[in-house]
Amino acid sequence: MFFYRLLGKLPLSVLYGLASGVRIIFNYLISYRKKVIEMNLKNSFPEKTDNEIRVLRNKFYGYLTDQLVEFFYGVRISPQEMMQRMRFVNEEIITSHLNNNQPVVLVAGHQGNWEWAIHRLGLSGNAYDVVYQRLNNKDFNEFTMEVRSRFQGVTLLEKRESIIASRDRKDILRAICLAADQAPQKPESAYWTTFLNQDTAFFTGMERFARDYNYPVIFVELIRTGRGEYSMSFESLASPENYEKMEKGEIIEKFARRLEKSIIAYPDQYLWSHRRWKHTKPEQINIKW
Repeated sequence: MFFYRLLGKLPLSVLYGLASGVRIIFNYLISYRKKVIEMNLKNSFPEKTDNEIRVLRNKFYGYLTDQLVEFFYGVRISPQEMMQRMRFVNEEIITSHLNNNQPVVLVAGHQGNWEWAIHRLGLSGNAYDVVYQRLNNKDFNEFTMEVRSRFQGVTLLEKRESIIASRDRKDILRAICLAADQAPQKPESAYWTTFLNQDTAFFTGMERFARDYNYPVIFVELIRTGRGEYSMSFESLASPENYEKMEKGEIIEKFARRLEKSIIAYPDQYLWSHRRWKHTKPEQINIKW
């Protein structure tokens, strides 16, 4: 982990220079997940030409490599710099609930810079439970945990333990943060919908959790506004007083539609290298609400 920490100690300007070099390597030398990226882009945007797909792929590599070095920079970034680089929009949507002793669920996709978003939330003065997925590499997972927990407002909950942990913490006034666009491991028990022109499986945990505890659901949009500059905006997605009238799956559907709208508006800022559509929709769906 010494190398990881050493890398993070470099000035951001130097790290961006490294990112520009890695972008060229990814794009032209090792073709980092190029087939996955192009397939995801073509399936998501069938109206785009091959040249438009290549341009979008190149922009994505620039976004991805910048985000990579920004993650390492999280080792040294000061609270003041973090608050300058990640701007909140409509934060009162969260604080109005918390001020009324009402915990909330925040849902986001893999856009912008979710690592810096964790830092920024930790500096907000409120309590945030961030559900994460453990990485396969033990050393890098340990380093990631160390970086993500730098600021005191964040509590990290591993996904496999989050249900029990969240139940134990139900009386704590906080916001629960979920990246709700990952591919479920069990497609037969997932919620399926058309997302970016493809059959797509979504975890049901976000909706089940909101309904079980009567927590409002707030959509989080993470957008890069410039190199090293981001906005983090909040938008009400679902309210407990409406849950009895809503069909099962409707909260997930609202999330899918809102995230899709954001991706279409900022197509180079989504994690296209992720094998999001690796599952085929099964003939039988068995969701246990």
